[in-house]
Amino acid sequence: MNKASRWLAGAFGPALLATLLALGLSATAAAASAHNTVVGAYPAPPKGPGSGRLDAWKVGLPNARVSRFGAAHTRSGNSFYVGYDAYHNRIYVPTEAGTTKILNAETLKPVGRFQSLPGARVAKVTPDGYLVLELSAHKLVAYLTGDDQPLFKVPVGGNALAISTDDEHAFIGGNRDKQVTEIALPTGQIEHHFPVAHSGDIAWVDGQLFSANMRSGVMSALNPRTGHVKRIHTPEADPDFSYHHIPRAKAGFMQIAADPQHDRLYAAGFSGHVLSFSTNRDRYLGEVPVKLQPKGPDKLSGLALVDNGREAVVTAENRKETALIRLSNGKVLQALPHTASNRWVSLHG
Repeated sequence: MNKASRWLAGAFGPALLATLLALGLSATAAAASAHNTVVGAYPAPPKGPGSGRLDAWKVGLPNARVSRFGAAHTRSGNSFYVGYDAYHNRIYVPTEAGTTKILNAETLKPVGRFQSLPGARVAKVTPDGYLVLELSAHKLVAYLTGDDQPLFKVPVGGNALAISTDDEHAFIGGNRDKQVTEIALPTGQIEHHFPVAHSGDIAWVDGQLFSANMRSGVMSALNPRTGHVKRIHTPEADPDFSYHHIPRAKAGFMQIAADPQHDRLYAAGFSGHVLSFSTNRDRYLGEVPVKLQPKGPDKLSGLALVDNGREAVVTAENRKETALIRLSNGKVLQALPHTASNRWVSLHG
């Protein structure tokens, strides 16, 4: 038994170690990823009822945990992007019905709830744990995490939200919008509009905002200080893409995530590939195919990085299945059927 296997046997026990290895997860990969947990709301349509289900997977274990945040088949069970408050160890689950459930990030048990913006299915918490921002198609509302009271409302909506690491700015984009909006925190004042269109997801990396155009396969790198935008073209484009029939798309950007070193950005694509970018040089580096099933293709949506950016958790939306993959070659290290999220959130520690 090698060092990684001995560590796992001590951490999880010989029986669980045997299960992990039987599932195809190497001892080294399991040891490296064992302290990473990802959480995400189970997929739901943009409007209407959802499952009310939150999936949480401690990477390396044979199954994900399921927590209920709302009644199934209701609007209170429909969420898209949950917010993680690392400062207070809480998860904020916004719902289309206009209620937000607060869960303990470790136990997944409810610790509170409050009335929030109807239609808001996206939440992000500022790095200092002071505000939780919630986004609907038409508005952004900021709530104080201490008492869940609204601090400001802004008539800017979308489906993509990023916060600068200094807690001073929020950025709003939408997959049908023609611009990204910069908002000052904590005042809520609109500061700038930038000509970056069709943001399927956005990410803040070392002073730049990256926006994935889900329709054209273009990744934009925006410098908000100068207003300069660099368009990075990729093969992740479907000429017949339609927002009315997204499940039929053969390609298109979904979730994006940067590695802990902030020198690589990865994007999940409906083509069944994970695409890689250099954030230092604003360059496209290539793609790796991911096949959860031999015949494929798998429409990748949710994406979260683990093992210090060497591996990723990805969801095949068309299969409602999630896998741990090696980012260097797309090899599937472990697969979890009946586990899925369109937007995974990593809980580090």
